[in-house]
Amino acid sequence: MKKVMLNGIIAITLLGAGIGGTFAFLGMNHHDGSAPTATVPAPKPIYFAQLADVVVSVPADSNNPANTYIDITLQFSTFDQNAVTTFTNLQPIIKSQVINLLMAQTSKSLTDPTTHDALSKQCLAIANQVLNTSANYTPPNPFTAAYITNLVEQD
Repeated sequence: MKKVMLNGIIAITLLGAGIGGTFAFLGMNHHDGSAPTATVPAPKPIYFAQLADVVVSVPADSNNPANTYIDITLQFSTFDQNAVTTFTNLQPIIKSQVINLLMAQTSKSLTDPTTHDALSKQCLAIANQVLNTSANYTPPNPFTAAYITNLVEQD
């Protein structure tokens, strides 16, 4: 009986020491000055420039007359708020180049979801190229992505 009580007291003591050690460990400041702690930088805000309601007439298929209308809206994302202002000022140039790109397509290719990624990349390249050449924008290529937010086909 004495052994059982002695073992019980030892177990309770070890359990108490373990709990106390855990609280002491959690309450300590673990900076020893040897390694700086990594701080996560605050996320940068994302700004969007919009090219709305670009309407072009395109053929349904190649070698057909242009009898289908495509209405497309694009958004371009950037971390630089000044890029949005510059985009707005140069929007007529960007819009005309996007229209030229779209008029070389067919309604079948423009409405096919598998071609949207390539079309977005081409429009992104146009927006960045116009800012780089027309405004000598620094740093170059301020837009990081282009998104098709609206695409409507009308016969």
